[in-house]
Amino acid sequence: MNALPNRYLSRFLSRLLPPPSAELDTETRAKLLAIVHKASPSGIIAPILLPLLTAVAFWGQANHAALLGWCAVMQVLTAGGTWFYLGYQRDSATMSRSAHTRKWWNNMRAVAFLTGLTWGSSALLHLYTDSVLFSSVLYLLTLGVLAGGAMSQSPVPSNLVYAGVPILVPNILLAEFAFPGHGGYVQVLLVIYALMLSRHALNLQRTLVRAIQLEGDSRRLARQFQDEKERALHASEEKSRFLAAASHDLRQPVHALVMLVEALRARNQSSALHPLVEQVAAGTQTIDLLFRSLLDLSKLEGRKVLPTLEPCELGALIRDVMSQFAADARESGLTLTPRVPDELYAMAEPVLLRRALFNLVQNALRYTQRGGVLVTARQRRKHVRLEVWDTGAGVTPEHLPEIFSPYYQVHNPQRDPSQGLGLGLAIFKECVRLMRGTYGVRSVPGKGSVFWFALGPVPAETVANVREMRALAQAEEAKPDRLRGTVLVVDDDSQIRKAWIALMEAWGIRVACAAHGAEADALFAKGLRPDIIFCDLRLPGSENGLDLLERWQNTQPQARSALLTGDLKSAALAAAEEAGYFVLPKPVDPASLRLLLRRWLRAA
Repeated sequence: MNALPNRYLSRFLSRLLPPPSAELDTETRAKLLAIVHKASPSGIIAPILLPLLTAVAFWGQANHAALLGWCAVMQVLTAGGTWFYLGYQRDSATMSRSAHTRKWWNNMRAVAFLTGLTWGSSALLHLYTDSVLFSSVLYLLTLGVLAGGAMSQSPVPSNLVYAGVPILVPNILLAEFAFPGHGGYVQVLLVIYALMLSRHALNLQRTLVRAIQLEGDSRRLARQFQDEKERALHASEEKSRFLAAASHDLRQPVHALVMLVEALRARNQSSALHPLVEQVAAGTQTIDLLFRSLLDLSKLEGRKVLPTLEPCELGALIRDVMSQFAADARESGLTLTPRVPDELYAMAEPVLLRRALFNLVQNALRYTQRGGVLVTARQRRKHVRLEVWDTGAGVTPEHLPEIFSPYYQVHNPQRDPSQGLGLGLAIFKECVRLMRGTYGVRSVPGKGSVFWFALGPVPAETVANVREMRALAQAEEAKPDRLRGTVLVVDDDSQIRKAWIALMEAWGIRVACAAHGAEADALFAKGLRPDIIFCDLRLPGSENGLDLLERWQNTQPQARSALLTGDLKSAALAAAEEAGYFVLPKPVDPASLRLLLRRWLRAA
C-alpha cells in the first residue's frame, strides 16, 4: 500500500528537482570552490551583525541567557568562517591545485555543516519566548539565511544538504511552539520553500559548471589555434627558407634550357625541323613562365613583396591562358572563345591577373557539360571589366553568397577530393583584392553563370608611352641579327656556361667564360678585353659578383657590367640595386637579353 504514494512522491520530486549532474573534474571543482570562497566574507560578517541586532531589538521579549547563548554560538560560526577563508588563501600559494582542492573541498563541507548547526540553533529560542512577533522575525531570518545560502553555496549543491538540513529540521519540529495552532501550515511552507531554493541552486550550479566548461573549451581551442598557427607559421618559414636556398639551384637548369633552345632556334636552317623547334621553344617558354609565376606567387604569399600594379595588355594574356585549356576543351566537346579588343590595357599585377583568370576558366570548364566558355574584356568609363561566361549547371541564389568562401563547393557535398578542394574561387577573390579590384557573379540555374572582375584602367598617356616603347623594341628587332663584340660570362655552373657559349655564338658574338674571379683575372692577363661582363651574384667561397664587378671597373673600364642572380631577396642583391648595377634575373629572358646586347654592342 505504501508503494503507490512513494512512486507519486518520487515522480513529484523528479519533476521539481533537476537530475543529478555528472562527476566533475578537478579543474571544475577548483573553480567552484573558488566561487564559494569569494562568498566567505559575507558568511563571516552575518553571524556577528544579525544575532547582535536581533538580541538588542528583542531583549525584553526573550530570555536573556538564551539570547546571549545564541550570540555566543554564532561567534563559533564566525571563527569557523574566518579559519576557512584564511586557510584557503594560505594553502593556495603553497599547495598544488589538485591537493589544495581535495583538502578544502572537505573543509568547505565541514564549514557548511557548522553553518547549519549554528543557524539552526536559533530555533531553540522559540522555547524561551512568548512573543509571536519575535518568532516571526526568527523565521524570516531563517528564510533569509536559507536564500543566501542557496546563492553562496549553489556552486556545490551538496553543501545545501550539509547546511540546510540542520537549519530546517529544528525549525520544522518547533513550528508548533512558535505558532500555536498554525504549526502544520508553517511546516508545509518551509518544505516548499526549501525545495524551490534547492531547484534554483541546482540550476544555478549547472549554469556555472557549463560556463566553466565552456571557458575551458575556449581556452583549449585558443591554445590549439595558437599551436596550429605557430605550426603554420613555422611551415611557411621553412617553405620560404627552402625556396630561398633552392631557388638558385632550381633556376640553373631552367636558365640553361631557355638559352639552349634560343640558340637552337638561331642556328636552325631546316624548314622541316622549324615547326618542332618552335614547339620546343613554346614549351620552354611555358616552363619559364610557370617557374617565374611560382616564385612570384611565393613572394606574394609571404608578403615579402607587395603587389605592384603595372599596365598589362589583356589580349595576349587571355589568349595565353585559354591556350592552356584548349586541349581539355576539345576532348570534352566544348568551345573556348576569347573576345578581346586590340590593345586593351588594365592596371594589374601580371602573376595575380593570370592566376585569377586561370581559376575562373578552370572553374567554368569543370562545371560545363555542353556548350562552351566565353572570355570577354572591355573598357568601361571607370574600369576595365573581364568576364567568363559558361553554359554550365549554374548556381542557385542561396549558394551565391558563399561560393567565394574557402572549401565551399555547391556540386560536391560529399567533399570528394577528386572534384577539387573548393579553393579556386577563394584564391581568385584574394588575387582580385590584392589588385584593388572588384568582382561578382550572375547565374541562372540550368543555363550558366557569368563571373566577372573589374580592374583600374591605364591612363591614356601611359598607353601612349607603352606603344612608343613597343615601337622602339620592334625597331630594334628589325635590325640585323648578327652583332659584333666580346662578352665575358662568369658563372660557376658549367651547364650555364655551355648554354651562354651556344647562344652567344648563334648570335655572332665572341664569348669567353670563367668559373670564378681568379679564372677571369687570368683571361684578362692573357689580353681579353670584353665589351660586356655578365657575372653571377653568387660564386663559390667568399667571392661575390658585386665585389668583382666593382674591382673590374678599374681594370676593365671599357666593359659594361650586369649581374645575374636567382636570389629572391638578399643583402648583396639590395646592395647591387642600390649601387645602380644592371641586374638580370635568372632564368634570363632571351628577348630582353637580345635587346640589351643590341644597345650595348655594335651591329656586324
